[in-house]
Amino acid sequence: MHNGNIKSEIRNPKSAIEKLSHTFDAFLSRFGRLTAIQELALEPLLSGENCVLAAATASGKTEAALAPILERFQQRRFKTNSQKQTATVKFLYLVPTRALARDIARRIEQPLKKMAIGLAVKTGDEPALKPTRPPEFLITTPESLDSLLANRPKMLRDVSAVVLDELHLYDNTPRGDQLRILLNRLRRLREYAFTKGDAATAEVQFCALSATMHNPASIAAKYFANPVLIQTDGQREIDAKLFEMRGAESLREFFATFKAREVKKVLAFCQKRAECEEWVNLLRGSAPFGDEVLVHHANLSANIRRQAEENFARTGAALCFATSTLELGIDIGDVDLILLVGTPDNLGSFLQRIGRGNRRTRRTRVACFYRTPTEEAVFQVFIRAAKNSGAETSALLASDNGLAFRPSVVVQQLCSYLKQTTHSELNPEHAFGLFITPNGEPLIDKHQYEKIVEHLIEKDFFRPAMRGGKQLQAGEIWEKLYEEHALYSNMSGTNERAVVIDDMTGRRVGFLDSKLPAGSTFLMGGHARRVTSTNGRKILTRAETKTENVRQPHQKWNWRVKSAALTKALANELGFPAADETGAMPLVSVQTENDSEKRFLLFHNAGEVYGKALGELLETERNLIIVEHNEFFVEIAGAFSETDWQFSEEEIYRLLNRRWKDFETAFDLGSFQIDLPLGIRRASIIAAFNPSEFRLIFSIPPKKI
Repeated sequence: MHNGNIKSEIRNPKSAIEKLSHTFDAFLSRFGRLTAIQELALEPLLSGENCVLAAATASGKTEAALAPILERFQQRRFKTNSQKQTATVKFLYLVPTRALARDIARRIEQPLKKMAIGLAVKTGDEPALKPTRPPEFLITTPESLDSLLANRPKMLRDVSAVVLDELHLYDNTPRGDQLRILLNRLRRLREYAFTKGDAATAEVQFCALSATMHNPASIAAKYFANPVLIQTDGQREIDAKLFEMRGAESLREFFATFKAREVKKVLAFCQKRAECEEWVNLLRGSAPFGDEVLVHHANLSANIRRQAEENFARTGAALCFATSTLELGIDIGDVDLILLVGTPDNLGSFLQRIGRGNRRTRRTRVACFYRTPTEEAVFQVFIRAAKNSGAETSALLASDNGLAFRPSVVVQQLCSYLKQTTHSELNPEHAFGLFITPNGEPLIDKHQYEKIVEHLIEKDFFRPAMRGGKQLQAGEIWEKLYEEHALYSNMSGTNERAVVIDDMTGRRVGFLDSKLPAGSTFLMGGHARRVTSTNGRKILTRAETKTENVRQPHQKWNWRVKSAALTKALANELGFPAADETGAMPLVSVQTENDSEKRFLLFHNAGEVYGKALGELLETERNLIIVEHNEFFVEIAGAFSETDWQFSEEEIYRLLNRRWKDFETAFDLGSFQIDLPLGIRRASIIAAFNPSEFRLIFSIPPKKI
């Protein structure tokens, strides 16, 4: 692993200029001298190795990856004396959000122009690519890559390098599993083009980038083979302060201190889109921002989001409320302060958000507003972890989902792959080879795979092809998904949104997770809109000046559970009793004079999912009276014995087989999860639950204290 040992010959700028004779001026000359990650990445990437670059925000990771990767390409191009652009993409730069795609394009447009390399962005916000004149360098999202592979595979037959930006945001999600298969499809396409003589080589070089990733090499190995880890330290100093939130007045009082604090630009994060809209409505006109109180979230149209980014970047003093859409390294100018209204779901998200502040300095300022004692404790845990890099931080960044691969991705990818195949006919046996690791190991059991295919035929996703044999063609459900543009995404809830349209201009304003009746008034983009009529999934609206009767639309909200590591750290912060060194959990008597029977709290601190399972097992298998169960403890009324805590594998599986649907929403399994055969759907939930880990945690009898 390359980690902090910078080679002396690369420290010499002349050496770097010589090694990067075609790209140094375009990509790195503005830095004055190479950053640590740029120095370390140079040799491995120039030699063609697959790499994962793990370094702090604003350390120059993008340039560290692109300069050597493009240098290799330019050297080959000049060696063969072939500088003419061909009708194929040579480089893919994959990003998790559309806003980041636009931002990366702005950053590298001029360097690529200097090198005569064409650039384009392909997302749902951008116009379609011209198949006869595709760019050599394409920035896109996994969903748009999926669409390109399905509809324009020949355009990608010459891809020689792929950069995966912000890889940690994909990992252990349905989107990440989808991306793993998309990269397999790309590799297969390259190999086919090479065997047909349409490509000079089948080689594809990969490079992943991340600022906050637990065990970067292991994560990268899910996406490409033999990753070389290149990692640098250099976290910025964090100046974080906690404030109690008592409503809009708390923020106005805080804003009054900005002149003394020399704060002009503030980026505020909320967990829900509705919260962002409500804060903008409440605070627009407040000093020192006036009307420059902006909003940015995924349900706004591309034009409104882009306008918010541009206004925030060019305005001297501005406040922007955002969800996760602005967590990433988008250039919206230097942000003086990060303001968090409530806690993010996890440490990774917290690190991303605070990393957006003061990017041109060694210190980031953060104001954390909590509404409950629990939120205050979560902030304390996150701030402590952000300032350290010990075992607790690693545990908080790790995932505790026991599912190695989501079977729902098989459904989605078979539907997409059908569109890519010749004559739009799918051979399931041939397609099974896509569901493998970079080292060729199956991601799903062959028998499970065959059951999924049989189920999809039964449900009319596919039908036997007219020509007979094993080939499959599109069925009625596939046709419906295609018409609804729902083939290329497996993110939960993305295929069911209603479209909000301005009925005066016909322009799209954004999306809602649910419809509203005519006459309703709601907030979107920081302004009130009134529903004039609905037509299918279209909601026609007009601008409304009155905001008294604003109704916030229902927002789909998955059961967001705290990880076991976060629950444990939070319990410690709140001062709850914890298991001793043997693993025995504390059992605390809470009986009062008014209680007719004994009451106990068992502090497991194992998280909400395991707390729910424990409570139900004690209730159904041991006939105990459970008063309450949550992520920290189970409250029991009445007598019990030591053996009540030891559950057999049969008892655990009996509960999960009976109540699996109650646990399904706790795990992010993808929008195609409901299209799996019931047996496989249930098995995926049980695997995500991780029964062996549950049994291990509760194998030791508790200890009364």
